[in-house]
Amino acid sequence: MEIVSINSRRKEQIQEEEQKKAMLEVIDFIKDSVENGSIKEFVACSIGNDGECQIHVAAMDLPGSIGLFEIGKHILISGETTFD
Repeated sequence: MEIVSINSRRKEQIQEEEQKKAMLEVIDFIKDSVENGSIKEFVACSIGNDGECQIHVAAMDLPGSIGLFEIGKHILISGETTFD
């Protein structure tokens, strides 16, 4: 007789680790691009575990900041993120 155990908690941990790895790869890419001068301004959006949304903007001037902020809002609004 064989016993098969489905450990969904372990699967969730693996998925979470893969998601963290993917996010850090994006951050590293942006960092490298800023350091080599290929990115001058950027916007990033994040959603915390509690559902709090944040828009992170690095821009050269006020008009650029406003434009990138609006793009960040669009990214968050058009996303299909659901919370349990």
